[in-house]
Amino acid sequence: MNTPEIENELIVIKELLQVKSSQLNALSEATKAINDNISTERLYELYKQIIYTQIRVNKIALFRYDQAWKPVIWDNKSSEHYYYFPTQSQLEQYKTIRQLNKEEQGIFAGFKYIIPVYHKQMPLAIALLGDINEGIAHQEEELLDFALTLTNVIAVAVENKRLFKQEVEKKQFYKELDLASKVQGMLIPKKLPKNKLYEFAGLYLPYKGIGGDYYDVIHVSKDEFVFCIGDISGKGIAAALVMANLQAYLNATLNIQNFDKRFIEDLNRKIFSITNGENFITLFMGRYNILSRELIYVNAGHVPPVMIQDNKISRMEVGCTLLGIFDELPKIEFGKLVLKSDSTIVCFTDGLTELENGEEDPLGMERIEQFIYDNHRLSPEIFNKMLYNYISKFKGNVLFNDDISILIGKFL
Repeated sequence: MNTPEIENELIVIKELLQVKSSQLNALSEATKAINDNISTERLYELYKQIIYTQIRVNKIALFRYDQAWKPVIWDNKSSEHYYYFPTQSQLEQYKTIRQLNKEEQGIFAGFKYIIPVYHKQMPLAIALLGDINEGIAHQEEELLDFALTLTNVIAVAVENKRLFKQEVEKKQFYKELDLASKVQGMLIPKKLPKNKLYEFAGLYLPYKGIGGDYYDVIHVSKDEFVFCIGDISGKGIAAALVMANLQAYLNATLNIQNFDKRFIEDLNRKIFSITNGENFITLFMGRYNILSRELIYVNAGHVPPVMIQDNKISRMEVGCTLLGIFDELPKIEFGKLVLKSDSTIVCFTDGLTELENGEEDPLGMERIEQFIYDNHRLSPEIFNKMLYNYISKFKGNVLFNDDISILIGKFL
């Protein structure tokens, strides 16, 4: 015959088995929901439902860590603490599951238990639970262990969702970046004019695969052409798109508009309308007449191209401020000169002048001008190859930190 003690013990065991069975079913339900890839919001709703059903607390909160603690569930029915959230420093102090003392409960909006979840010392989530129903309060330890397990399962599932989404977005970003790089590569001319009257060559070294530098030689009539070089502020896809707009605009308008003050004003307004003043362009443009050998140029805040004529070096600085910052340009000037035979003009972006060596010493204009003086008699293609070798030797193992573009024109 069973004694009362044994009967009571059997009742407790049976009750515990029922609880464990119910908890196991709840965990199975959560696992199935995760495998079914339900949304994060629905996972949190399921979590809240299971906690209320299995532990029968009077309130629940859940914080997820994403660079900072962010509340994802806040079901606090106490009007006294309803709008009160614990601070970051208060949350980060707790590393293990525990019951909060009276003072701590005041700090944590009346919640009684705190359940932190960490993975390899990295925070994932913190659950806060209110009072457990008196009818099952004697199972506190088992209930809190279950809460920890469930919180861990949900927190890891949400983190995995975040990492997966991040990986998908990363792959999509690099796919788009690769496409933008290819498109940009198509916009940079592979072949520049070379004949008995003039010869051009370009060198383009984009920073991290895609940048905002631009150069081109555009024939506007049988007797005239424009050569230009620009540098769009910023990096990446945004800069490349601005560059593409600039190229399209120049190709569409240069043969139908005079190269004058109005043209530069229209170009500035076009760039301003595209970027809303958030990006700007430094630009050098020169229009050359083959018959008269007259060159008209404007330098819009760009690094001055270097011209060597009669074995003398000069900088082409006349122009205006950079384009795209102001709706209206305050002042525009044009430089005019006649190019003699065997004149050379070397245009480049500031990535060249600011290139540093291992001692953080920039290449600078003086070194560039000396190189131009020493090598200007070379053909443009050979000149660029020599210049590339020169800057590679100068920088040594230091990585490029900006786009570098070089456009050299030789007028025979």
